[in-house]
Amino acid sequence: MQAHKIPIFKSWVSEWMARSVIFAILMSSLFSFAFYGSPVTAMGFYGIQATDVQYGMVVIYGSTVAFLALDFRIVKYFAPREYLLLALAVNALCAVVCFYLRDWTLFVFCQFLQGITCALMSGIVLQLIFPRLQSVRARVIAYSLLYGSIQIAVPFYSIYISVIIHFFDFNWIFYGFIIVVIMLTSVVLLTMNSKARFTRKIPLYQVDWIGYLFYVSFILIVGYILVYGRQLGWFDSSLISTLCLVNLIILSLFINRELKLKRPLINLQIFRTKNFVIGLLLLFTFYIFKGSTGLAYGYLETILGNHPLSTIPIWIAVIAGTVLSMFIISRFVLMGYNLIRIIIVGFGLMAVYYAYMILFVSVQGETADFLLPMFIYGVATGILFVPIVSFAASSAPSKIAVNASLIGIFSRFIGFTASLALNNELQLFTKLSVREKVRESLTEISAQLPVTLLDIQNQYINAGSDMYTSKTASSGYFNQMIGQQILARAIRDYYDLMLTGLIFVIIILLLLPQIQHVVLRLRKGNVPY
Repeated sequence: MQAHKIPIFKSWVSEWMARSVIFAILMSSLFSFAFYGSPVTAMGFYGIQATDVQYGMVVIYGSTVAFLALDFRIVKYFAPREYLLLALAVNALCAVVCFYLRDWTLFVFCQFLQGITCALMSGIVLQLIFPRLQSVRARVIAYSLLYGSIQIAVPFYSIYISVIIHFFDFNWIFYGFIIVVIMLTSVVLLTMNSKARFTRKIPLYQVDWIGYLFYVSFILIVGYILVYGRQLGWFDSSLISTLCLVNLIILSLFINRELKLKRPLINLQIFRTKNFVIGLLLLFTFYIFKGSTGLAYGYLETILGNHPLSTIPIWIAVIAGTVLSMFIISRFVLMGYNLIRIIIVGFGLMAVYYAYMILFVSVQGETADFLLPMFIYGVATGILFVPIVSFAASSAPSKIAVNASLIGIFSRFIGFTASLALNNELQLFTKLSVREKVRESLTEISAQLPVTLLDIQNQYINAGSDMYTSKTASSGYFNQMIGQQILARAIRDYYDLMLTGLIFVIIILLLLPQIQHVVLRLRKGNVPY
């Protein structure tokens, strides 16, 4: 029997066990993103800045995006089990190296390698899922499960990180990763056939390796510019200006090369499809608005003083909202509901989330007050993801459908990275604006200021502190109180801007007649992203 006709899973493996293994592979491929579940802890462990943590995320995400374009060819050359075991071995090696060597540069390099393994494992998951999707109904439901798993991975691993950091230190995350890799390796060895293949072995000829180098370089440089741009002063920095020029050259060379090759890394003809381009813009916009939850988690920890374990109910609310909405929305898609109207409802719920946060963000509050808005946020993301991806994928011609996937995940990456840059920029703007208003207010009530400080000082004296300690502590407490007020007001101003942007997007969608009657055509060749 030819290798590509041998079942991937052994004969004794039931369908439900096979699906469980596929799900385990998918979630394990996303484990590396768990290292960013607690950015403050990572900063303290490595002695780095917030932008360094952000760029670490960009590196692993960008590496995944770039290698997926290559993996489409490579996965047809190797046997799935050996290919998967190679990815697991690289992951284990990176985890061991990071566990013993506490070096940030080495960690980022390992993140690049783990981005490749994430793409590799994700590619295998997609190839394992497709043969099981014979009908449009099965494809929509499976896509919903796939997207739902990706969406809940961040809050799921954030819960895991909170528990690990509470009982151990940051380094034990690597130890946990090693255990996960060993367990998954054992499962793969037990359940998968060693000689089975997805297709007949296709030689690796005319693979666009140079195009891949252009592509990954462009992605990593874009990420660096967007993450460090504000810190370096944008175009006032010679480094940022030089990188922008270099990236324009790389992009020009990449486009020129892809248009000439018979088997390009990415077929750029996909951009000629109008609705596909609109779908990409929607996906980009979605990630811009989705990327602001870091502020909410930061508010809970910084202002309300939440212990990481106390934030677990918030993450559970996000997971519950996402899972519930994914389950429901897949039924609506199957029933033929208008995709754009579903997307408008999703953006509308996201606007409700922002409006709720604007009303409730203050220097006083309880974690329970934010369970509902974070649940609404989870529902909104669940509602938006499947219809937006379906909208773009259904418009892609069959011959180049796989390129819709590759460009789609690139659009998600750009949206994610742009949201980091936008957050950094707008947070700085709102904080400066609020700080100036607070300074003016303090000047106006300067006669009352000494009285306020004296009241705080007396409270410390009544608690048993001496005069010198009371003066120092009262000043520190007052500065902390002002800082919390500035942060809370800056977050509300930021959410005001996001809410305005969402309303603007909804109005545009309502006024675009050419996309109001898009018909869903999810072909078997359409690859999700």
